[in-house]
Amino acid sequence: MTRLEVFPVPSDLPVGPLGLRERRREQTNVEISETALTLFESKGVEATTVGEIAQAAGVSQRTFFRYFATKEEAALRDHWAFEAVVASRLDQLDATVSPRLALETSFADALVTYADSSSTPCRRLLRVNRLIKKEPALRAVLARESVRRTAVLVDVVSTTFDCSDLQIRLAVDVSVAILRAALETWVDRSSSDETASLPEIYSSARGLARA
Repeated sequence: MTRLEVFPVPSDLPVGPLGLRERRREQTNVEISETALTLFESKGVEATTVGEIAQAAGVSQRTFFRYFATKEEAALRDHWAFEAVVASRLDQLDATVSPRLALETSFADALVTYADSSSTPCRRLLRVNRLIKKEPALRAVLARESVRRTAVLVDVVSTTFDCSDLQIRLAVDVSVAILRAALETWVDRSSSDETASLPEIYSSARGLARA
């Protein structure tokens, strides 16, 4: 499976101008996801059905399943968007430095997308990750997917660097752990500080990890 299949670019991160049909699909995608988040925030994941999400979003259940495989996937849409942004620069890793430094630099470059804490991507990412903290069902989905996505990262790094499998695995695991710690810290700090910066927190996390 290729990197793009595991880290699909979401429809609100287009690679070029969208036609009318694509804009309508994008709008429906966003509306279903927003509806799922709202219902999960008020009722919880377990107590909410796909039928309720579809009805509140003004679509049929068949239409819902054309966009999302499960109700959890609908809620996680903007988290997958974040992962797609982070993965978007993996084919530009700097082979002249260590694998870990190359990954961390790639992640830092990608996080520029989330530099403006008042932007729509930041607000959406905060919202879904606050829900993830409260909902075991969403964390379970992320845990299952992380195994597959980590394997892809290992494969990508392996094709770029002539290093031992242990060094590559450590580079991936440590880099992802630093990124995850920064993301979770940003979500926590944003509850009391709306100007908290994800790129700045990630930069601090990188420094602390090397101390």
